[in-house]
Amino acid sequence: MTTWSYPTRNDANIQWSLDVVEDIMKRWGQHPAMYALEPVNEPWWNTPTDWLKDFYRSARELVRGYNPDTLFVFHDAFNPSADVWNDLFLDSDMQNVVMDTHAYMAWWEHKNDISMYCADYEGTLANTADIKYPIWVGEWSLATDVCAMWLGGFNDSNTAYQFECEWVECPTTYLPSPFNVYTPDQNAAMLGPIGESDRSAIRYGQCAIDSLWFTDTNMQELADCTHQTFNDHVAGQFLWNFRNELEIKWSYQQAYDKGWINFTQSKPFLN
Repeated sequence: MTTWSYPTRNDANIQWSLDVVEDIMKRWGQHPAMYALEPVNEPWWNTPTDWLKDFYRSARELVRGYNPDTLFVFHDAFNPSADVWNDLFLDSDMQNVVMDTHAYMAWWEHKNDISMYCADYEGTLANTADIKYPIWVGEWSLATDVCAMWLGGFNDSNTAYQFECEWVECPTTYLPSPFNVYTPDQNAAMLGPIGESDRSAIRYGQCAIDSLWFTDTNMQELADCTHQTFNDHVAGQFLWNFRNELEIKWSYQQAYDKGWINFTQSKPFLN
């Protein structure tokens, strides 16, 4: 991977992935809860586009062969461009096809004002207007930094913090006995092993959480403008994720309960 390209293509692995798609559709294709299938999450942005398109076309044929009413969702490989994707399927053959794009603000550079995030997020999704498929933002959050504990992996952090993070007591396990005996060592300066960086390592029983740079009022403003952008430009969205032990900005449940994304309580013009 040092050349930022695949030196060869493993056709056996590709076929294995297609076999998994078929197995899923065989088992669940007629289940009333089956609504959509996305065959791969976040393929590498340097994957040759023709390889990926061939895979998507083959996967779609499998999906609609078992249930043509199931939506086929494909990820944009971090390149949400009409020039790249509009020829994936013919205009006459794009029924039940959705493009998935993942739009986070957490990895953006430091911005001093929420209005700057609102404007840039609007611009990002407005740029998808020429894409002919319905668009889902399959992952997003209200976070404006990467402070969230282990966001970059277990005891790892591959991105420098844009803001000063807060540190709080680490959560206790929700597992039953006998698995509930471990708690972080309150006297340990740092708990390993460490990955690429020690930024997110537990220190004296403390875990990192998002910065307090922005207030609750700021976050409500961000939620409102994000909601407006979604209404204007996309067909669906999924906040990542449903529940989180420490991070309200990464928790649908907590953000809803707080009112940030409970839009029946928000500005009337957004409802």
